[in-house]
Amino acid sequence: MKNLKLKLLPILSLFVIAAMTSCGGDDEITAAAPSVTVNASVDGTAIASGDEISIGSDLVLNVTVNAPGGVNGLDVNGTSYSRAQLNADAGATTGSITLNSTVSVDLQVGATVAFEFEAVDDLNQTSEVVTFTYVVAAAPSPDARSYSAVLLAAPTGDLMNQNFFSVSSGTKYSSNDVTTTSESVSPTIDFGYYYGQTGEASIASPAGFESTVFAAQVEGWTTKNATVLKTTTMTATEFNETASWADIDAAFDAGTADDNGIITNLTVGTVLAFETVGGVKGLIHVSAIEPGFESNDSITLDVLAQLEATGTN
Repeated sequence: MKNLKLKLLPILSLFVIAAMTSCGGDDEITAAAPSVTVNASVDGTAIASGDEISIGSDLVLNVTVNAPGGVNGLDVNGTSYSRAQLNADAGATTGSITLNSTVSVDLQVGATVAFEFEAVDDLNQTSEVVTFTYVVAAAPSPDARSYSAVLLAAPTGDLMNQNFFSVSSGTKYSSNDVTTTSESVSPTIDFGYYYGQTGEASIASPAGFESTVFAAQVEGWTTKNATVLKTTTMTATEFNETASWADIDAAFDAGTADDNGIITNLTVGTVLAFETVGGVKGLIHVSAIEPGFESNDSITLDVLAQLEATGTN
C-alpha cells in the first residue's frame, strides 16, 4: 500500500499543475468593447434622434468614442475616420469628432435621414452600431419686409405731392418725380393714393389711375403697372400678427380682387392685399387718414411684402 501511494504522487502532481495552468488561462482579462455616444444640436439647441429638422438647417453631431482597448477609428455611414481624426493619441481610451451636415433642399419633406456610427479599438473589437435619425421638415417661411408709417399725400394739380409708392425700394414718388428724371422710375411704382368725391380714400395701381379723374397723375409714364389689389377681412390685430411670407400668401388667397385695380372708401383699420407685376405679394394696412383733396391731406399705411426682411422701415 505504501508503494502504491508513492507511485500515485507524481500522477496527482501532474493533475494539480494542469489544473492550475487551466485556471490561470481563465483569469486573463480582455478590455471591454468600445462604445459610441452622439449628441446633436441645430442652431445651438440640443435635439434627439427622431426629431424634425427643417430644410436648410445645419445639424451638428458631436461624437465621442470610449475604447478601453485603445481608440482606433470610427465608421460613419461607410466613411472611416482615423484615430488622429478623432483627436486621440496612440493608446488613448477616448476620442471625439464634430461632424456638420446641412439638411439639403433636395431632400423630400417627411423623409427620414439616418447616420450609423460604429467604433473599433486597437484589439479590433467593434462597438454596437449607434443610429441617429431625423425627419426632414419644410423650411420655415421667411419673414416679410416691413414698411411702417408710409405717408402718401393726396394728389394735387401741380403733380408735386408724393402719392405713389415703390414696394421694392420703399420709396415714395410724386408724378413729377417720375416724369422729370432720366431714370426709369415708373416700372418700380406699384400703387398710389387719391381722394375722390364719392370713393373718398382710395388706393389704385398706376394702371388703375387711368380710369379715374386723376389720370393726369400717370400721364407720360413709360410703364403703368397693373398691380393686383384685393380687399380682405383681416383686422388690424391680425395684420400686426402677420410676419411671414406664408402668412401673406394665406391672406392674399383669401382676398377678393378688384378687376380695375382700385379699392375705394378705405377706412382706418382696413387691410388690403396686393401682388405686383413682378409677383411680389404683400399687405397694406391703413393706420390713419386725413381726408380731403388739399396738399396737406394724406393717408398713412403700413406695408408688408414678400421681400427679404431688412428690419422695420
